[in-house]
Amino acid sequence: MFIFNSIAPIFLLIALGKILRATDFMPEVFFKGLNKFVFWFALPSLLISRISVAKLEMGTISQIILMFTAGTVLSLIVAWGIARMLKLPPPSTGSFIQGSFRGNGAFVGLPVIVYTLGSLDPRAEMLGTVILAPVVIIFNILGVTVLTHYGRKQSGTGNSVAAFFIQLVKNPLIMSCVAGLALNLASVELPLFLYRPLDALGRAALALILVSIGGGLEFEKLRGSASPTLIASLIKVVITPAIGFLIVGLFQLDQTESMIAIFYLACPAAGMSYVMAEVMGNDGPLAGRIVALSTLLSALTLPIVIALGL
Repeated sequence: MFIFNSIAPIFLLIALGKILRATDFMPEVFFKGLNKFVFWFALPSLLISRISVAKLEMGTISQIILMFTAGTVLSLIVAWGIARMLKLPPPSTGSFIQGSFRGNGAFVGLPVIVYTLGSLDPRAEMLGTVILAPVVIIFNILGVTVLTHYGRKQSGTGNSVAAFFIQLVKNPLIMSCVAGLALNLASVELPLFLYRPLDALGRAALALILVSIGGGLEFEKLRGSASPTLIASLIKVVITPAIGFLIVGLFQLDQTESMIAIFYLACPAAGMSYVMAEVMGNDGPLAGRIVALSTLLSALTLPIVIALGL
């Protein structure tokens, strides 16, 4: 019952978003605006309000980041080996590998951590929130590296990659984590009139995130070549968390701490995978299919991850 109560709210909110979009109760433009609002305001508010008052455990945080990084890199290597076996063309290889390791940490990982671990350990939300910035950075650096290597060569590619890393530094999730850490380390307490609206937006962020995911799901993209889509999706939601369980003994982490890393590893492919594949000359349709199918499969795999880990 614990597993059901932990995971059902997440997928009910995702389903609500999908129903609102499918029935035109809310138009497409609403969900585009909601995504921007969540990305630029609600989620940064959550990060600043939580991190600024959190009791930071830097040794634990570094161990979680190391475990997550190791699991992600090993997943990338597995995907690379399988892509070679499948003899995919370079643009498809780039999308295949990226979809196999790049998860939706902000929009799936953090809600899963809060809803699943939050009731068991009061530190879970703080640790999961603080870890989010390194997760975003690692996914982006590895993703850009893979897509640049396998993408169709285009004029100005070097400039576009440089511009991307500039945008990475400006990412509101990273900036808000840095701001929260700076306030915390400097022992600066936000005035109540600033903290309260940030806290209110932060409390609404997780629900809005899940509704926006549902509104953005496009299962129509599943039409097309099935084999690479299914294999990459299974690597993302089955093999990658399995790697996490296999390597957990190498790190000095308790159950909550190790499950935070594993939940970030177990996330379905991020929607940004499709955007970056298109922009950087890789197989955009394949990337879109992996996002849709891995999200669908995660409804089955995440409860199994919870059962095995807790």
